[in-house]
Amino acid sequence: MSTRQAVCQLKRSLRMLAGLAGIVGISCAIAASNPRRDSAQGFGAGTTGGLGGEVVQVSSLKDLTYQLCRSYSSGLCNDDSPRVVLIAGTIDFTGTEGRGEGPGCQYSSTCQTPYKGESLLLLDGLDPHCDGKLKMEVSFDKAGKRPLEVGSNKTVIGVGSNATIRGKGLRLNGVSNVVVRNLTIRDINPGIVFAGDAIAISRANRVWIDHNRFHNIGRQMIAGGLGATTNITVSWNDFDGRDNYSSYCNGAHYWNLLFLGSPQSITVANNYFHEVSGRAPHIDGLRSVIHLVNNYFHNTELLQHNGFFHALDAGPSVQGLIEGNYFDNIETPIRAESGHVFGALGGVNREMQDLCLAMLGRMCVGNIARPAPRINGFRLDESVIGSFGALPKAAIHRPLQADDVPALVTANAGPGHL
Repeated sequence: MSTRQAVCQLKRSLRMLAGLAGIVGISCAIAASNPRRDSAQGFGAGTTGGLGGEVVQVSSLKDLTYQLCRSYSSGLCNDDSPRVVLIAGTIDFTGTEGRGEGPGCQYSSTCQTPYKGESLLLLDGLDPHCDGKLKMEVSFDKAGKRPLEVGSNKTVIGVGSNATIRGKGLRLNGVSNVVVRNLTIRDINPGIVFAGDAIAISRANRVWIDHNRFHNIGRQMIAGGLGATTNITVSWNDFDGRDNYSSYCNGAHYWNLLFLGSPQSITVANNYFHEVSGRAPHIDGLRSVIHLVNNYFHNTELLQHNGFFHALDAGPSVQGLIEGNYFDNIETPIRAESGHVFGALGGVNREMQDLCLAMLGRMCVGNIARPAPRINGFRLDESVIGSFGALPKAAIHRPLQADDVPALVTANAGPGHL
């Protein structure tokens, strides 16, 4: 990216997220056909982050840690002052807090070169994940297991296309109104499950995670749970699952998106999931609704492992509206036993379209899966349309047709495309 482009992107970021006057002297016109949005769509609509607050630029570990949360109470971040935190360059936490060691196991099989099996760090003495597996002490980077706390009313945004947080993730715990955009988060204890997530959300409301890239994460790229996870939008992100460490020794990451809160309302829209083997996303919990819309799921090869290579995996009480997604070489786009799902493979029949028009005020959009899935979990559960019909129309993202998705998403997802 040129200096001119970087300044243009900073200019747009400041205008969009801090309410500031533009930096004069450089023309940064955006084509009218640009599909990207300057505000969250779907459940996260209305999330403003640090809009109107102080704008700070950080480039060091100390500054980033402080600006994300300046004050704590009983160990929890209580900094709710509006602030826009601009991240420049790479801020690398790898190795800065030393090594740790704890009980765990070899979690996946011994792999053939170049692939490596995953190890797992036990959460506590009652954790069953290592039952029947080879027990051992697992060494890990402490920085990755200690995420950066983010306060309420914050925007965290990268400057240019290369802004990166390496070796440590973000935690949004008991907060509201947070925006995370235009960042790469990578290299958090790769190959070690339970040794760090890229973004962890708990007891949070109004969150917009947009135009980021996630790569080489030991566990989840985004993890939500422990209480309410409401009014969340995850949009235009690049979930890059290429990893020598993998659960099935195939270079495709299994731990992608996990949402276990209660209640939950989550829009997952226009994201690029590639080289993934599961949890894209996994969602469970009472009173959970998810809109999975216009995402592009792509694996270079058709991965097969007894049906475990899946995108959506939903618990029994989940209401999932699945529209306009393109599944390319995904063996199981939707697991057959997944919750309440309204998602058509191909077109939606006339009877169901009448229901969509009556409840949503628009027609529903079908999905594409090529080749045909080995396990077909697509189905049209009318209760889902009833649940979504009771929601405010502004909370329901309007989908494009699925055949437009691959080109649109690959051209616009990830950092550098604001």
